Formats: sequence, structure tokens, C-alpha cells
Amino acid sequence: MAEVEPLERFVTINNLRLRYLEWGNEGKSVMVCLHGHTGQAHIWNEFAAEMSSQYHIYALDQRGHGGSQWADDGYERDRFVEDLGAFLDVLSLANVTLVGLSMGGWNSLLYTPTHPERVNRIILVDIGPEPSEASRQAAGTRTPTPLTFDSLEQAVAWVRQTNTWVTDSRLMQDLAHKMQQQPNGTWTWKADPVLYTTPLSDMQDPESISKYWHSLEAIKCPILEVRGKESPTISDAILEGMAKANSLFQYVDVEGAGHVVTVDNPQGFINATRDFLMLT
Repeated sequence: MAEVEPLERFVTINNLRLRYLEWGNEGKSVMVCLHGHTGQAHIWNEFAAEMSSQYHIYALDQRGHGGSQWADDGYERDRFVEDLGAFLDVLSLANVTLVGLSMGGWNSLLYTPTHPERVNRIILVDIGPEPSEASRQAAGTRTPTPLTFDSLEQAVAWVRQTNTWVTDSRLMQDLAHKMQQQPNGTWTWKADPVLYTTPLSDMQDPESISKYWHSLEAIKCPILEVRGKESPTISDAILEGMAKANSLFQYVDVEGAGHVVTVDNPQGFINATRDFLMLT
């Protein structure tokens, strides 16, 4: 797998200093990658490195996440969508491929219908307009995420309880990017703690779910759904409903991957998207 290091850059968007990673060169087709809830931009490392020969790639740490500033004005879904639009505007990015995992996929779904001239295709990663029934039930029984750990190894062990697919080295790398060590030696998340303690309303709110379905129906560019085969987030029935809602929708499963497909099986994700991205 290609090893290409990204450039780290910062931009001020809606009064927030946001970090983004950049691979590739100007003049190539533009791709913007959006991580999921409590995630960070390095989840795209292998994928972006592989695609950088044919794409100019930007992976954004969205508000309150990774190396970006925490937001005093909150984390309502519309704020993320506004940030995405402003990011494209400030960097003068057009004819973009949007790639969004989980929450990043929701943000892509909501942005695209009102800006059809800016987006030429979308990849949704393990997210749909609504969760499966299994995912909905699991959300109510999930153990709260600890906000601190005595060591990075302890954090790895905690994550490993629910993820048996990611390799040890890739899991350690992912957590090293998501966490930071405190002066007292403990480790905590880089993301705003409120993101861990506030449930995502999108999973339950009928108005949000309806909005996502309407957005999916309105999109006029090709859409690829990449589902983690081991993830309960999207059921077959929801995939079938998405295909009925938009004739430009297609989907593929990645074996040996849960929700964060790009981390659990990076090469599988690359293989699953290659044809859709028309790589030579």
C-alpha cells in the first residue's frame, strides 16, 4: 500500500480554526473526506495516499474534532453543513467528490442537494438516512465512553472489546491521533467532551430522518454506499430503500470491517471504491 504523508494545514471557518490534511497536487480532481462523530482526519490515511496519484484530497477535522477548535456555538447538524460549504468556498473547491463516514456522510447528504454544481459524486461510508433496528437497540445499551485512560494501551484494550477486525498497529495509530496525553500522564480524547456525552439526535429524531431521506432522493449525482460487513448500522432493508429512493445509488460491502471501514480494513475500502472513482 502506498505511503504518502499529508500536509497539515489550518483554515478559519465560521470563527473556528479548523485543521485539515492535504494529499496530491493542484490540477487533479478534488476529493473532500469527512470523518465520523468523535473521529479525526487520519482515518483516511491509506485511502488518501492511494488516491493521491489521481486526486487532490482534503481531509477535514470537523468542528470540535481532532486538531480543530472546539465550538462555542455548538454541534447542531446545520453547523457542520455550514462549515463544509464555507470550507469549499474559502479554498475555492469545485466539482468535488465527497467521501463521508458516518456523521460525515450525513453532512454530505444535506449539503449536496442545494449545491449540485459543486459535487460530482458521493461515497457514503456505513451510514444511511436512518439506523437499522439492531443499531437503534444497541445505542440504548452501549457502555458510555470513558473520557480518560491511565495509558494508551488501556484505551486500545477498551476499544478492542467491540472491534476484533482492526489490526493492533492500525488501532494504536488511530487512537494516537484521536487522543492526547495530559500532564499527569493520563490520556484523554482530542474531541470536545460534549461530543461523547451528548447522544446523536439524528439516530432517533423523525424530522432528521425524514430530512436525510428527502436529501437522498434529491441528489442528482452518483452515490456509492460502502458498508462494513460486520457493522449493524445499516440493514439490507435500508439499503434496498436507498436504492429505490435514488436510481443513481449503488452499494458494496467490505468484509472484515465494522463501522469505521477505512481503519478496520483500509485495503478493502480502497478496493471497494476503485471502480466507482474510475481509477486507471
